[in-house]
Amino acid sequence: MYQVLARKWRPRSFDELVGQKHVSRTLENAIKSERLAHAYIFAGLRGTGKTTVARIFAKCLNCEKGPTPTPCGECTPCREIADSSALDVMELDAASRTSVDNIRELQEVISYSPVRDRYRVLIIDEAHMLSKAAFNALLKTLEEPPPNVIFILATTEQQKILTTILSRCQVFEFRRLGTREVADLLERICKEESIEISADSLERIARAGEGSVRDSLSVLEQVLAFSGSTVDDDEVLGVLGAVKAGVLTAMLQGLADRDAGVMLTVLDSLVDEGQDLLHFWSELISALRDVLFLRSVPDRFELLSRSPEEARGLQQATSELSVEDLVRAFQVLAELEPMLKMSGQPRFMFEAALIRLASLGAVRPIEELLAGFDDPGKLASRAATPQKKNLTSPGPVAVTGRGGSDLAARIVAATNDARPMVGAMLEHAARVVTDGDRLVIEFAAGGDALARQLKREANLKALRKLASDAAGKPMQIVVELGSEPDAVQAKPTGGESEARAERPSPDVSTRSRAADSPRAPQSPDGGPDGPDGPAQERIDGGDSNLVGRAQQEPGVKKLIREFGAQVVEFRPE
Repeated sequence: MYQVLARKWRPRSFDELVGQKHVSRTLENAIKSERLAHAYIFAGLRGTGKTTVARIFAKCLNCEKGPTPTPCGECTPCREIADSSALDVMELDAASRTSVDNIRELQEVISYSPVRDRYRVLIIDEAHMLSKAAFNALLKTLEEPPPNVIFILATTEQQKILTTILSRCQVFEFRRLGTREVADLLERICKEESIEISADSLERIARAGEGSVRDSLSVLEQVLAFSGSTVDDDEVLGVLGAVKAGVLTAMLQGLADRDAGVMLTVLDSLVDEGQDLLHFWSELISALRDVLFLRSVPDRFELLSRSPEEARGLQQATSELSVEDLVRAFQVLAELEPMLKMSGQPRFMFEAALIRLASLGAVRPIEELLAGFDDPGKLASRAATPQKKNLTSPGPVAVTGRGGSDLAARIVAATNDARPMVGAMLEHAARVVTDGDRLVIEFAAGGDALARQLKREANLKALRKLASDAAGKPMQIVVELGSEPDAVQAKPTGGESEARAERPSPDVSTRSRAADSPRAPQSPDGGPDGPDGPAQERIDGGDSNLVGRAQQEPGVKKLIREFGAQVVEFRPE
C-alpha cells in the first residue's frame, strides 16, 4: 500500500531530525546522565516534529538495548512504538478528548505498572485544548506522578496552557524551520524517490510550507500527483497558485517609474487569471521585504524568502528607489491587508493603493539636503587666513599662537570635532589666540550673548580639557569682549604671532536698529533689544545689496533651491 511522503520519511531517530538540534541534544544528554524529568511540554508550529520527537524519545527509553539515545529500531518495543501499537506508549488527542473524565481514565491506567516496557509514556497531543477542569485534574498527577511514568504534552499554543502546568514541566520550544533547511530536506527525499525537480521549485514548495516540514511534504505530494516524477517549474507555479517572478518585477518596475498604468495593467491581468488578490498581496509585500533586506544587509541571501537570482532581479527593478521610498511603499501595502480581507470589492482597494503608490513623491533624507550648509571641520583649514565678514558674524576668526602658530588652530579643530556647538561659538569669535598657558577668545562688540554662552561652566570645562589635551599642558580659558563692532586688533606681546580680522568692504554693512533709530530699546547691559544680543534687522528698500549678497551665500542658495525658502530678515550675531 502506498504511504504518503510525510509518513514514509518521518524521522526514526534523533540523527534524522531536522532543525531541532537544541531539543535532541538536551534529551540525549538527559538519557545518558539518567536525569529524566517526569513531564515535558513540546511547543511549536505545526509540522515541526513535536509528536515525532515524543515517539523517538519513547523508543530511546524502552528500546531493548536502552535506555539509549540511539535506539536500534529493530526490537519489538521500537517497532511497536513506530507503528503506534505499543501498550505502554499511549497517545491521547486532546482536541477530541477534552473532558475531565478522559483525564481520570488516564489516571486509572497509569496507576498500574508498565505491562512490558521500562516506562509508561503518555503523549497528549494538542494539550492546550484540554478544559480547565481537565487541567486541574492533571495537575496533582504531574506534581506527584507514579514511578516509571513520563508525560509529554505537545501543543501549538503554549500560552493557553495553565502556568501551574507549565511550572511542573520541562518546556522545549520547537522552532520554525528556515526555507533553506526544508529545501535541502526535500532535495534529499526527491533524490531517494528518483524525482526530477529544480532547486527553484523546491524552494517555492518550502516557502509554501511556511517552516513546517509536514506541510512542505504535503505540498510536494500534491505537485507529484499533478506532474508525476518529472516536475516542470511552470507546473509547480500552477499548482501553488504562485506569482511568477516576472509579474512581481513588472509591478516593482512600475512602482519605481511612478507609473500607475503599468501597475494597474499587471493587477488587471492577475484578476483575469483568477489570482487571489490576498495571495498576490502577500507575494508583493514579501518581494518588497526582500529588497529592503538586500539594501540593509547586502549579500545575505540566506535571509530572503526567494532565490538569489530572483531577488537580484527585484533589486535591479527598484534600483531608482531610495530606502525611504521602499519603506513608504511597504507601509502603504501593510495597511491594505485588512481592507482586502474585509472588503466586498478587494480589487478596488488594491487599485486605490497602487494609484496612491504611484502618486508618492521621491523622498530624500533631510541630512542629505542639509549636508554642506555649514561644516565646522572647515574652520581649521581657514585658520590664520583673513576673511571677509559674512552675514551672520561680526568678524572672522583670527587664529594665532605663541611658540607655534598652529596650536590655536589645533584647539579649534579639536573643539569642532568633539563639541560642535562650542566650536560654532569659536567660529563667530573675532580672535582666538594662545598666550603661554592661556587660550584667549575675543568677541567683537555686540557679541556679548555668545561670550556669556561660552562662559557657562559646562562649555568652559569642555573647552579647557580640549585645549589642555591639544597643548599637552594645563590651559586657562580667557573670554574677552572687544570695543570695536567691526574688527578687533590683537596687540602682540613678545613672540606672539597675530592675525587681524579684515574689516568688511564698504559695500557690506550690518546695521542694528540701535545705530539707525534712537527709539531702539536698550538692554540692561547696553545691547539693543534686550539681554540676548543685537536686534534683528528686517529687509527694507535700503538693504537690496545685502539681500543680493545673502542670496549668493552657498547655504542660503541651497535652502532656496531645495525648500523654496525666502530671505526674510537678518539677525547679526
